[in-house]
Amino acid sequence: MKNQRLFFILMFTFCTCAVTNLQAQEIDAESHHSVVAALQSHVKKHPSTFPLESLDGGAQDFAEGLQNVYFGYGERRYTTRTDFHPAMDAGYFPRETGEVMTAYEKTREVRAPKSYLKRIYAIQKGLLVSAEMKSTGYKIILKHTLEQPYYDREGRAYHEYWTCYRHVDVRSLVYLGLLARKILGDDKATHADLVGKHTFEAGDLIAFVGFDPNFKTGLPRSHLDFSLHFFADPDKGTNIRKYALNPLLLFPPFQYADPRAHQPGENGVPAYQFVMDPQSIVPPTRRKNGRFQIEIPAGGLAADGTYTPTRYFALNAMQVSVFNDGRELATYSIDRHQKLGYDTSSYEELDNSDESKPYFHAPLNEQGDIYQMQAVIPAKWLKSIDYDWSKAGSVSVRVASIWDGYLDGHFHAFEFPLKVK
Repeated sequence: MKNQRLFFILMFTFCTCAVTNLQAQEIDAESHHSVVAALQSHVKKHPSTFPLESLDGGAQDFAEGLQNVYFGYGERRYTTRTDFHPAMDAGYFPRETGEVMTAYEKTREVRAPKSYLKRIYAIQKGLLVSAEMKSTGYKIILKHTLEQPYYDREGRAYHEYWTCYRHVDVRSLVYLGLLARKILGDDKATHADLVGKHTFEAGDLIAFVGFDPNFKTGLPRSHLDFSLHFFADPDKGTNIRKYALNPLLLFPPFQYADPRAHQPGENGVPAYQFVMDPQSIVPPTRRKNGRFQIEIPAGGLAADGTYTPTRYFALNAMQVSVFNDGRELATYSIDRHQKLGYDTSSYEELDNSDESKPYFHAPLNEQGDIYQMQAVIPAKWLKSIDYDWSKAGSVSVRVASIWDGYLDGHFHAFEFPLKVK
């Protein structure tokens, strides 16, 4: 009986610790601010290298590199499905098609052929912790150490984060194998001998761009899929869904200003802003959904006045508040980093929004030079909060970027009335 009681006490203690640890590892507002502060402190002392080689060869600065990102962190939509993309996809001329020569001396038609075999660089100093075939091709993972830690909701300190480089060509493993032989002085060494042992410096070559070899519909696209992860092993699907953050956090923040009137200056940092076209606002009614368009132009002016756009996928959150008969009836928040308004229990649930509540609705196919995202306010949500259409009301909206809560002013707020029916 005593042993049985001890067993239950130990099991209770274990479960309590497990739950506490699970609860602690949440990216709430406080821990998110801590993560951003720790990263930005580190980046100021150790500037990040843009992970994709420039089109003409060699390294490129982050503003130039971001011009070639066509899918960023957040919702994206295809003709057949929606998808929450926990990374950024970078490549050259993503709609162009052409043939490339694979490592197996076979020609393969791909999209974005000019991206194929472009060099991939370590964005920051990091330990190689994985280099192997995954479901969507070969993937490299680096583990990085921060000088200033970030903290979870329980105040626990963490000094590590991870970056993942997906869809790399198989020749990346050949390169790592040759590097292992050189470093270890062993002609039989392979890439596996570097895993867990070798640290790359920021800007070191780590791989070459490839494509997903398992692509079934249409043509595969040659590109770098790059992601940023905190708290837990990024090889586990649930951790990718819960703890991946916008990779833009690894670079200096753009200024919040009108990009078409902004001169980057010596630091080369462009500007961006939220633009809400009043013509795009369609208020919800008793039976029809409301919607509006969020746009983020970004870029800056060259010395000769030429405007250069930069794709900036910085949208992170939206808060919608409904007022009815002079009082606040309900507020709903969506936050990609904190996963507010998202179900991370599976990829299917994460990819498909709950359309009974406010949600983001991505444009079809890849983004252009001006980032766009539609937001929907469902009529059924107003019904669920008992909105009274016989009385006056309004909707207040606040859209915010990844820098909101860390820097002042990186948001846009507006309000529109709801007609009495």
